[in-house]
Amino acid sequence: MAGHQGFSQVGGSGLTAMLDDLGDRTARRPEPRVGIGLAGVGMLMVLVGVVVWAGDYAAADLGPSEKADTTLGILLSLVVIVAGFVLLARYRRGPLAAAGVVASGLGVPVLLGFATFDVSLADDNAYFALPFSIDAIALISLAAWLIAFARVPHARGRAFYLAASSATLWLYLLEKVEKGAIGYLVTLPFSVFFLPLTSLGFEDERELPEPGTIGAVSLFVGLAYYAIAVVLDRRDLQGAATPFTAVGFVVTALGVAHLGGDLEGIGTGLLLIAVGSVLAVSGALQRRRFTTWTWCLGIGLGVLLIVGDVADDNAAGFGVAAIVLGIGLVIAAHLLTGRFAEPDEMEPGPSRFTSRPPAPPQPPAGPWPGYPPAYPPYPQQPQQPPRPPGTF
Repeated sequence: MAGHQGFSQVGGSGLTAMLDDLGDRTARRPEPRVGIGLAGVGMLMVLVGVVVWAGDYAAADLGPSEKADTTLGILLSLVVIVAGFVLLARYRRGPLAAAGVVASGLGVPVLLGFATFDVSLADDNAYFALPFSIDAIALISLAAWLIAFARVPHARGRAFYLAASSATLWLYLLEKVEKGAIGYLVTLPFSVFFLPLTSLGFEDERELPEPGTIGAVSLFVGLAYYAIAVVLDRRDLQGAATPFTAVGFVVTALGVAHLGGDLEGIGTGLLLIAVGSVLAVSGALQRRRFTTWTWCLGIGLGVLLIVGDVADDNAAGFGVAAIVLGIGLVIAAHLLTGRFAEPDEMEPGPSRFTSRPPAPPQPPAGPWPGYPPAYPPYPQQPQQPPRPPGTF
């Protein structure tokens, strides 16, 4: 770990050398702490309050000219960003530093949202078009976060900036491919838990985002993030890999879910089994518990989707098939573990998969079987003085 304490001493270059120079946070994952989590959530609540208060102020001032007064939102956002960097400058670690990271990070897109607000931008033929400059918000935020991650003192190496960058890049790509995708995904939790989108009475002349396109792009981006995480993990940069793993899970899961309408039950099940198998093994190889368990769950869910599609409305047939296949999966897991010699869960280190169990260690062979493998060297005789010439 000495190579991650400061600047590279070997004159390395490239991305890996730069990440090595960012300190311990790129090399190891910080431990979960309740105080850190509560401080980050508290600052997130502050930002929600800024958006609601300043948004209501701007909407109340919206006149016939449709020019909203976003001054309050801009000023409050600037205060949050400045306060975040002040906290980072004063506290290098702990809850207040975590609050500073969230404020300095998420305050940027909030500021840009108020600064670029324009009602005319939402006048589009697609639903969920947002009244903001998506280009400005995404590109400037990405630049600010990456600069903070690489150069700003006390903010350098913070995984939060990488997580925000990877999530924003995914959303930006979706918006470029499918207009209104960001607005659709933002309202998706509300529609799932409270009001289905089909009950909103959309007019036919305006288009909803295409779920298949959202699914395909999300699946591609999610798998790409997992690949980046694997590369970073293999270079002992677990801290830098964690944001890509976390965002990759959300993006990949959403991608598979949005492809379900086109693939139907059997197709979605096969996709889940294929993706889950690759990512579960990858998680075990990289010592990532959440990735391994979650995508093992994805494999089981894929099997159940196939069974449900085949059984149709036969609940008894589905139940019996699920029991039989579940027992079969347990037996298969036991056999595969023995066949590929995956280590016990209490043995430190990542999983290793070999073609046959390793042979038990044997002592080195000695002169005769059954005897100690080595003997002390025979002491040498003292060197005799040379004989005089002409003597025998």
